[in-house]
Amino acid sequence: MPKGETETHPYLQQGQINGATKLILGSFPVYECTDQDNELKHQNRLNEGTVRFFYGSNRNKLWTKYSQYIDNTIVQPWNTELILSSLRENKIAVSDTIQSCERYIFKIDKNTREKISFPFSSEDSALKNKTWNREIIQNLINGGVTKILCTSKGVLNDLEKQIICCRNNHLGRKDNNLSSLFQAQFIQRVGGSNNQITNEIAKIFIIGSSKVFALAIPSPGSPQRQTHKFGCDNQNRLTYANNYFENAFNWLTE
Repeated sequence: MPKGETETHPYLQQGQINGATKLILGSFPVYECTDQDNELKHQNRLNEGTVRFFYGSNRNKLWTKYSQYIDNTIVQPWNTELILSSLRENKIAVSDTIQSCERYIFKIDKNTREKISFPFSSEDSALKNKTWNREIIQNLINGGVTKILCTSKGVLNDLEKQIICCRNNHLGRKDNNLSSLFQAQFIQRVGGSNNQITNEIAKIFIIGSSKVFALAIPSPGSPQRQTHKFGCDNQNRLTYANNYFENAFNWLTE
């Protein structure tokens, strides 16, 4: 059982692209893709078609969006070497905020009020006792990354609190005024309502004499369930989500 089992990230080194100016940033792989590997993980990968790489779960649609908006030569089944080649060509690094953690979460059944364990949950809230991937992400930023596409608002928040503006390893600061302007402009670009957003979807950090722009997208696996938190107001949620993704990936590669 994962509770009490420390999982580590197997492929952070692979995502460090030399000369990268952009970064796709997530939180941590699903259970089937972490170390230490075991027979259960191996069998689950075979059963589900999971690839042992960033966003390797068949439920995650990140590489589908990447193929749609950046490089249509990337097709299923996902090939790690082809993806890495494409990332190198487009100067896009890929990484996660967490280096190691434990995984467990309990939820209350609405009918029975029973406390139920979900030991293999892929929710960010199930990740406990985290060790943060500060060094690699900070090195990527210091090496030239100026745009960061975060795969959730939680990742965007952790980028600020745990990677860039953390007390013990301070890299830079968030500019509140520039962040508000960046968010308003992007939401206007996708035809959303900035008034719908309570937790930020965009931030700008000042690091030395440079600006680093960070933008969050809804979960690629089920975006339409979250679009109201990303500015959707009285619109078709799936249409809005697709428009949001298109503009976010276009922004990343501009």
